[in-house]
Amino acid sequence: MARRLAAILAADVVGYSRLMGADEEGTLERLKAHRRELIDPKITEHRGRIVKTTGDGILIEFPSVLDAVRCAVEVQRAMIDRNAGEATDRRIEFRVGINLGDIIIDGDDILGDGVNVAARLEGFAEPGTVCISRAVFDQVRNRLPYGFEDLGDQQFKNIAELTHVFRVKPADAPVQQPGPTLAEMDLPVPKKPSIAIMPFTNLSGDPDKNYLSDGLRLGIQVALVHASGLFLIAPSAVAKYRNAGVSPDQVGREMGVRYVLEGAVQWSGRNVRINVELTDVETRHVIWAERYDRTLDDGFAVQDEITAEILKALGVKLAAGEDLGHRDLDSNLELVDRFYRGLSHFYAGTKDDNANARQIFEAVARLQPHSSIGPAYVCATYLLDVFRGWTESKDETLKQAARWAAKTLEIKTLSNGMAHIVLGFDDLLNRRHDAALANCAKAVELRPNCPIALSFFANILHFCGRPKEAITKIHEAIRVAPLYPPWFMIVLAAAYRDSGELEKSISAAKRAIQLNPIDRDARLILCSDHGFAGRPHEAQTLAQEVVAADSKFSVARYADSQPYKDAATLKRVIDSLREAGLPG
Repeated sequence: MARRLAAILAADVVGYSRLMGADEEGTLERLKAHRRELIDPKITEHRGRIVKTTGDGILIEFPSVLDAVRCAVEVQRAMIDRNAGEATDRRIEFRVGINLGDIIIDGDDILGDGVNVAARLEGFAEPGTVCISRAVFDQVRNRLPYGFEDLGDQQFKNIAELTHVFRVKPADAPVQQPGPTLAEMDLPVPKKPSIAIMPFTNLSGDPDKNYLSDGLRLGIQVALVHASGLFLIAPSAVAKYRNAGVSPDQVGREMGVRYVLEGAVQWSGRNVRINVELTDVETRHVIWAERYDRTLDDGFAVQDEITAEILKALGVKLAAGEDLGHRDLDSNLELVDRFYRGLSHFYAGTKDDNANARQIFEAVARLQPHSSIGPAYVCATYLLDVFRGWTESKDETLKQAARWAAKTLEIKTLSNGMAHIVLGFDDLLNRRHDAALANCAKAVELRPNCPIALSFFANILHFCGRPKEAITKIHEAIRVAPLYPPWFMIVLAAAYRDSGELEKSISAAKRAIQLNPIDRDARLILCSDHGFAGRPHEAQTLAQEVVAADSKFSVARYADSQPYKDAATLKRVIDSLREAGLPG
């Protein structure tokens, strides 16, 4: 069959059945007018081709993602004015999803995963908004005058891989924080010096060089994550500020930190110019700024200098035994380029980026056999494959992660917390509970600002029968990463449930479902919550939802996947699920 890469736009009318039920002829007439006067002319203007229409939906192919996004935004803007005079219950609103992907050509029709993802994005979008995939975002983020709201990874029905979703925010619309506010999390502002590092601006004019500015910024972040005297916001939480044009004051308020680091990087051949600026958002003064003119060969050296100056400006001293995590790498052009490219892929958070990061860090390990950095990141990529479901054999991939983790610890030049995270998770799955606790406690000691270390430690504490301590640690992870993944809420919900705080568990489980509407584990926790709270009808409804989504679900298999140290706690949870009507 013929295939090609295309930008696919899927749109539908919100509440179409309700509108038709209330006024069939009037709804059809208004929809035809919108098509005739606005939508079809915009599609033609932006070179789109209508593939097919349904009563409430439309599928369009565009030769360019720029055309697709422009068309969608202009239509949604115009619909605000066209709906201004209509009663609320008569307004026609659209939701739009756009994807860039491989499609199959079948006559005038198009098929394939590229189309399916666009349809899922459309269903995920709020009324009047446009949601795009990561593939679209990467193509348009520096080329259109819009903001983009990072909604994180989403698991869509019948789509094997997670889809990283962004919401388009036109230039005249405010960029909103998709996660909970600090007030909603009820977490105190850190007493220790606190900082967020903004995405560095690439001034080279070449988008292919983004990995160098990202790598430098992430290299500084990776170094500072080891400093126990500092509070550091995770890079995932500040990703939404890229090209958003926000001030340090706004970042400081939204992230709950006192200091914000900004940077701009310009590359020319092997030469690099780096401008950095550290702002105290409380006084609104720049407390340190510097310009560095170096060569790429000196990348690690200038990274060390910037890191040291940040610590000096904030009055932070490293504790005994703390290191900055990469000092055993040789500073040369090939190593710096590979390391920064690998970091950029690793923190991008997609399946393909993770695979690319693994190849790069395997090369780093070969080039620098005396360094633990390459093996540490290789083991981390395998762990991410396991946790995100990006592998056909979870057991084999976890074995690879553990093998590279052991190799990391064999190299004595640096203590690396990443390896302890991997080994701790492997210990937990194999019911070596004491070893799991020891490994993850060591990981947190070595990486006190790392949300991965904190959240894995919380998970292990929960399964080891220490749910109250788990609640404390997962809150620390959430505070470091305010835009957290859904599974943070699953850990929190399970820990609240097992500590007897059922209403808080219900709230956390519902938040997990809000972040990922098809999450099964959150529904199972919520099901047991309602059972323990004496609400059998609610528990049975959730049980039915689980079976409807997975007809092969078995309580026994689910029990095997829950590595509780205390058999009585596990039995109590499993009994509640069976009482709700779940099979097996």
